[in-house]
Amino acid sequence: MTVFKRTGAHLGLLLTLICGIGLAPLAQPVSKPALAQQPVVADMVLGIGICPPWRTQSVEVCRNSVQTVLKAFSERLGLSEARLHLMLNEGASADSLKKTVTALANTLGPEDRLIIYANIPSISNAAAEVGLPNRQILQLWADEKPESTELAIETGTWISAPAFAAMLHTVPAGQVILILDTSNSDTVDPDLLETHATNLDARPEALVTSAGAGQMANYSADRTIALFAKHLAASLSATEGTLADVIRAASAGTRQAAIPICVALREKQSESQTNEKDCTQVPEIHDPADIMSTIAVPPLPEKEAN
Repeated sequence: MTVFKRTGAHLGLLLTLICGIGLAPLAQPVSKPALAQQPVVADMVLGIGICPPWRTQSVEVCRNSVQTVLKAFSERLGLSEARLHLMLNEGASADSLKKTVTALANTLGPEDRLIIYANIPSISNAAAEVGLPNRQILQLWADEKPESTELAIETGTWISAPAFAAMLHTVPAGQVILILDTSNSDTVDPDLLETHATNLDARPEALVTSAGAGQMANYSADRTIALFAKHLAASLSATEGTLADVIRAASAGTRQAAIPICVALREKQSESQTNEKDCTQVPEIHDPADIMSTIAVPPLPEKEAN
């Protein structure tokens, strides 16, 4: 697995992108001739994990979350380590992200599918001007917490979700699937990718958020991994069918597992403590073109099949 650091001589060589395997549409089992008629698509999976040192969670939580998800994608899709790319903590600064996206834009084409799993903390930035919508701000890596959100945006330390979407739209991949594992999903436009001003109209895109409007993105009960990451990896190793089936199973598992976690959190809170976000967690799927239902995942080995 390629791990990118924020410093060093190889920042300019962030990604080594090569063709992946062909995945054919599959709603129900199909014959080999039908599979042969489908175009070959090269998969590249990019994982981004950021746990800033000034936040309460350990940096290891993000490392475990993103590495677990990438390992699950690798095993299920049959991808080698060269087809998986990781931006982690110090290696996931705004500067590193820009260089990574530039490398993608210079390498990927219409025959490629880009899948991004991003475990990134975020906050809602209430617009100062009346009538403008709130924006979700992605808190990219910073050694110290910026003095204010406005300053972080001005200096380019953090970026807004729409700015992130604009960056992704410079990448001419044939399909893009963004899995955003973060709290504050209520400020994420469900059509963030599809309706952005720089949208590539002909490209199918999907957005999965790990929590619904006003909800927290919880950790597992032992707080070693993001809850959605845990269930996404589990679903990739156990669910048959399409990527849509995998995501739906991960969402259902996350929703169910969040119930006792939420109860425990509420019991620990004193009456004077309040949390602006609901610890209920119901992931949301926004796939206007229904592309994930056309992406087959390889069948599980017989001994592992449900």
